[in-house]
Amino acid sequence: MRPVIRGAVPLNADGSPKKVSDYKDWRMDLLDRMGPFCSYCNMVLHDSPQVEHVIAQDINPAVKLEWDNMLLACGPCNRSKSNHPCPPDTHCLPDIHNGHLAFRYIVLDHPKKAGLKACIPIPNPALPQNLQEKAKRTIDLCKLDALTYNPRATDLRWKYRWETLSIAQVWRQSWDSTFSLQPETLQSQYLNLLTTAALAKGFFSIWLAAFEGAPFVLQTLINVFPNTDNNSFDAQNGWLPKARAGLNDL
Repeated sequence: MRPVIRGAVPLNADGSPKKVSDYKDWRMDLLDRMGPFCSYCNMVLHDSPQVEHVIAQDINPAVKLEWDNMLLACGPCNRSKSNHPCPPDTHCLPDIHNGHLAFRYIVLDHPKKAGLKACIPIPNPALPQNLQEKAKRTIDLCKLDALTYNPRATDLRWKYRWETLSIAQVWRQSWDSTFSLQPETLQSQYLNLLTTAALAKGFFSIWLAAFEGAPFVLQTLINVFPNTDNNSFDAQNGWLPKARAGLNDL
């Protein structure tokens, strides 16, 4: 889960704060700020990006139209999250916490189809138990570890993660074997191509996991995904993830 910065309320052409009568009217503003990615699973939103209420409008109707309550989500995350409560003291939220720190990603054989691989998040085992439980509640909230498989399945996050991980690992191999040793001009060409691939595939945390230990590449990836909270990564320590500024947990 990418730590994102929503930013201030968008402005109208005359400089006044934008107001909407339908929360869906925030869609283009959210796309402009944070790119076409689900805020929860980080899957690319190729079509039908959904405007999602962080605090469900059923829980607090007063925030139904508020910019500070809006994020983008894919269909599976939005449907799973629905109107379930998710206060920040019990759940990891992409606009408040460093969700990249909360999870690790594992590969397993799909339990319902022989020969298929799946990639799903698990709570980061390096975290204290209470924060692992917080991460697990977040996974359950959006069913991020769902392994849906049937002829009509629309939730294929497990599949797209695995495909992205496979591609990211190839890019990492080429960096280690060739481009990390090349002049800066060739490294820049490599990074331009890499970031194009990463933005096209999404799954921010998958790319960062693949390039763990390569701080130059990590810095590039963190910076290329729009409105990522750079303060959630330690520039003095290899761009490793850290708790979000001002927080004591994630």
